[in-house]
Amino acid sequence: MISLDASLRRLIVETGLVAVNHGFITQTQTILAALPHLSDNLQARTIIEATMLIGLGNNNAASVLLQGNVSSEAQLLRQLISQSAN
Repeated sequence: MISLDASLRRLIVETGLVAVNHGFITQTQTILAALPHLSDNLQARTIIEATMLIGLGNNNAASVLLQGNVSSEAQLLRQLISQSAN
């Protein structure tokens, strides 16, 4: 397997966030599946994955993923999930 440098991995992750924002579902799902190989930072990866899941309309999976995470980013995503449920 070819190793990617950090800047390229970051660009791919950012592309995934852009993809979900613009409705590119297949591309988002592909990058989502690759996330474990793109980020060694579990905290950041959890937030990114939850963000993509919310964008894909999978709020339940995002909520489960965010359980126990007390970061401000996780709190913001939980607010987003609760607002979309109303």
